[in-house]
Amino acid sequence: MPLNRLAQNVCTASDPIKACLRQDARTWAIPGKMRHELDSGIKATVEGPNWLCSGLDLLRLAMKKDCELSVPYLIYWHKLERCNYVLNSVVQLLEQCEPLEGRTFQYLMKHTVPDNGNWQMFANLVRKYGIMPKVCYLASWSSSRTLHLNKMLRSKLHEFSSQLHAQFTFDGDASNCHSMITPMMEQLYRIINICLGTPPLQFKWSFKNEQTVQSFTAMSFYQCWVAPYYNLDAQICLGHDPRNSASYQRNYCIAYSSNMIDGLQQSYNNQSMNVLLEIMVASLAAGSAVWIACDLHTIFNAKSEILSLELHNFEQVFGMKLGMELDKAQRMLYKGTRRNTALILTEVTLDALQQPLRFRTIARAKESDKKTKSNTSLQLSAMAETETEGKTESSKRKTPKGNRTALNVDWLREYAFEIVVDSRFVPPGVLHAAQTQPSVELPAWDPMGALLS
Repeated sequence: MPLNRLAQNVCTASDPIKACLRQDARTWAIPGKMRHELDSGIKATVEGPNWLCSGLDLLRLAMKKDCELSVPYLIYWHKLERCNYVLNSVVQLLEQCEPLEGRTFQYLMKHTVPDNGNWQMFANLVRKYGIMPKVCYLASWSSSRTLHLNKMLRSKLHEFSSQLHAQFTFDGDASNCHSMITPMMEQLYRIINICLGTPPLQFKWSFKNEQTVQSFTAMSFYQCWVAPYYNLDAQICLGHDPRNSASYQRNYCIAYSSNMIDGLQQSYNNQSMNVLLEIMVASLAAGSAVWIACDLHTIFNAKSEILSLELHNFEQVFGMKLGMELDKAQRMLYKGTRRNTALILTEVTLDALQQPLRFRTIARAKESDKKTKSNTSLQLSAMAETETEGKTESSKRKTPKGNRTALNVDWLREYAFEIVVDSRFVPPGVLHAAQTQPSVELPAWDPMGALLS
């Protein structure tokens, strides 16, 4: 058929999914009657894992004076804490008589030191280690390209796990295993420290147009500039899992989903998408940004400025529907969707009935801004004399010149999985369920526990 021949000519010469993209998508108008928008004035942080960058962006939005925050600083502690967490988890599994071929043990060995994470991992790091300005701990080669560092750490963790298993088999219990972890961690610490550089214990800092230069630790900086305006303990995680095995109003947690001994594991209260949308609108209307975990599905262009179920016309090119034959619950069961990306929402457009039509993210930096500077001499200089660098940071909030992704509500209903908002905007019934309902533990490989890039 001529139509099929035309489609074949186009798709053999270019990306078939881009060939299905509606060219008029950018001109689509949303008939909104009201809009709530945060005067953020910042661009999204881009120099590290998305889940860390989005978390730091939330903290920056709350700060009264803006400065870029160091992602490599949190990467450093994440790697160290995760190594300790994995070794202790191995001992725990041995005590539970988990076989080496068991799915949980194999999952842990595959995901020893991932760059990916979740909201609870971010909260664990900030609560224990605080934060610092970007110039006080700059990116190293290995923090920007973690592949080789991860390979070395993974190799040692596999070696140490084998030694722990051998000791457990020899003793018949784990009585001597815990004492073996300390010398193992010393070796892992040496690798991390050599590759990433040692974070400064103290640094000096002042904002632009300020004469006073103060000395901070990472924790005192967090307590001074963030904690009074953003309460990590007041944030609540709400999820949307429509599978028949999940119940609304019930709490769920994911096994082995932390990065810290005695730290928070991923957990959420399951709610319908209508409830999540209502809470998101309430938060944005009050001027509080929303953290959201979603699936930037490969069939939808992740770099597109608009995410909508109507963005592609597969029927026109292939003569059939693609990507939407299964509902959200079915796609989760058949491994067709899972959470993989965190975004920060700062705007919502409402219709005449006050129902949400479209959300927008924080402005993205241009591709040229994503190149990370990895000059070690600059990092060493920043440790000793950061007050000069600190004055280059602007204390004024200007309108950023970056692209903002629009997420239509029809897309969010299918591909949003979890939100983090302040408990002030959560209805009493939902808050009561989150605080009182018992928690059901899901396995580490459940799609609701998929780590975020």
